[in-house]
Amino acid sequence: MSNTNYKPIKEKVKVEPEEKKGYVRDFITGRWLKNKPEEGPRQILEKRLVEEYGYSKGQIEIEFPVQKGSKRIGPTDIAVFRNEKKVIDNLYIIVETKRKERKDGIDQLKSYLSPTNAEFGVWFNGKDIVYLQHLKKAPFFREIPDIPKKGETLEDVGLYQKKDLKPAIELKTVFEIIHNHIYANEGLLKEKVFNEMLKLIFIKMADEKALAQKCEFRITDKELEELEEGKENGFMERILNLFERVKSQYPDVFDPNERLNLKPLTIAFVVSQLQKYSLINTAADVKGTAFQTFVYAHQRGERGEFFTPHPIVDLCVNMLDPKDNEKFIDPACGSGGFLVAGMNYIKEKFVKERPELKTKSTDFLKEYAHAYLSGIDINPDLAKVAKMHMVLHDDGHTGIFCANSLLPVNELVRLAEKATVPRTLHPHEGQFKILMTNPPFGSKGKVTDKRILAEFQLGHKWKKEDDGRWVKTNKVLDGQIPEILFIERSLQLLGEDGKMAIVLPNGTLNNSSLEYVREFIKQYSRILAVVSLPVGTFMSAGANPQPSVLFLQKLSNKDAEKLNKKDYSIFMAIVEKIGYDLTTKTAPPIYKRDEKGEYLTDEAGNRILDTDIPEIIEAFEKFKQKHDLGF
Repeated sequence: MSNTNYKPIKEKVKVEPEEKKGYVRDFITGRWLKNKPEEGPRQILEKRLVEEYGYSKGQIEIEFPVQKGSKRIGPTDIAVFRNEKKVIDNLYIIVETKRKERKDGIDQLKSYLSPTNAEFGVWFNGKDIVYLQHLKKAPFFREIPDIPKKGETLEDVGLYQKKDLKPAIELKTVFEIIHNHIYANEGLLKEKVFNEMLKLIFIKMADEKALAQKCEFRITDKELEELEEGKENGFMERILNLFERVKSQYPDVFDPNERLNLKPLTIAFVVSQLQKYSLINTAADVKGTAFQTFVYAHQRGERGEFFTPHPIVDLCVNMLDPKDNEKFIDPACGSGGFLVAGMNYIKEKFVKERPELKTKSTDFLKEYAHAYLSGIDINPDLAKVAKMHMVLHDDGHTGIFCANSLLPVNELVRLAEKATVPRTLHPHEGQFKILMTNPPFGSKGKVTDKRILAEFQLGHKWKKEDDGRWVKTNKVLDGQIPEILFIERSLQLLGEDGKMAIVLPNGTLNNSSLEYVREFIKQYSRILAVVSLPVGTFMSAGANPQPSVLFLQKLSNKDAEKLNKKDYSIFMAIVEKIGYDLTTKTAPPIYKRDEKGEYLTDEAGNRILDTDIPEIIEAFEKFKQKHDLGF
């Protein structure tokens, strides 16, 4: 989660004052390289070799020349040596990288390996990866599950204890590699690939949380070789037993009859890609980026779902400032971003306010999440992802269930009960104190079910009286855009004085034809703030609506009427910098630099996103105090 109380400090490593257009800084050498399409995959692997595999920059070289006799046959993209002596006889690993659309290069890698003593090779194009062992006799090359870490041998790969697992520095590409391998080798539709990935990632997380010190989610080189030869071994039995345990531990996530529908060799590949990582200890932003990218690939806003960027989630959480005794719901929870951020915010406050109980923070968080956090989503895949996301962050998944949040409240309660949601989190009216949500946008997916529309005041036609007042008529509309109904449902779920943040397209707040919606809002709440977001905030989700975040505090009708008889202040802000380059679909992060061009870091040494959201949060805090908002 973003730390708004950072103290910028300079990194020890100097960087040049300005970025060079069309160039990228090489991770190993620090030199500027032309930003060719194949450079992205190389930089990813360079960083992994150092930060995940433990090789030092001093034993890695780029563009290292390889000779076969008197003939020069290439420079290798990356060469890893046994130590810092960078000579051809000391080569240990050779890496060949290609741009994403390229499938060639494995034969080229083999040609580089052949005249050397290098033991291993890696081919990588950013979305597919192959690991090779270089043998001294025929067949000379064989695929292996992974290369060894520094100080290990190939026999050590897959023999992992929990203490051996390291946080991932980047998961987005790992998930993409897994997805592409399943798709290429199983012939499944993308929805099936999605579901099988979910199962295996969930198994991995559950294994990490088990008390045993030895990992069950693993595969050795010997086991992979036996699978390729069609021999029976303990690998599949271990994975299937894990899945049975997962199904019994999480009956609200998996049906008891669910099976793993992938071939053993495909499962082995997935395990080989994930086994060295501790997903639990991987940084929240790394996990969040990977999860969102994973979900984007399969749910591209077909129902109008737009996933909320992390800085906007942080804005909402910090401005509403949830407490650990306040029930919190997201009625369009998607992959669980608001719920996870809220939970982490509470954990941070717990550790800060009660440092003597820091070691008990995980137990506290699990109890808090079980009793106070709830999420609903209409998409069963997303509801499952949200549960998985919560398990990854110390659990709290039991309050999440799949349903259409716009159903009559009594039906929602019955569905929550059926999904074994704790009774205290059933979505009764007035049940929650905090609500954050990014509901589906757009006129394409209007709600037309008269039974649902009749339940909502905003599902009816409104008319303007001669005195300027808007009143609801008895006529049910033929259709209503969902975000408008979500405003009313959100206010219904909140108790008196409860607070909410809802992401809406600007048209809902500005269009003259929707004046009645704004009048409805004023009848039931105080408008605390409106924060306008940049164009392109949701570009990566496949659409580009102009959005704002509306912050409300629910009031009784009497208090709202009294408030609206006088003028009151509303906090207004415009986010100009969100911390990402919104001109591209990949939206890479942009970090703050000082006047000399050096990156700024927080107290933990992390680079700071270039966003003005921390300043907006700080300004709202002053606004709250000035106007005595009482939270």
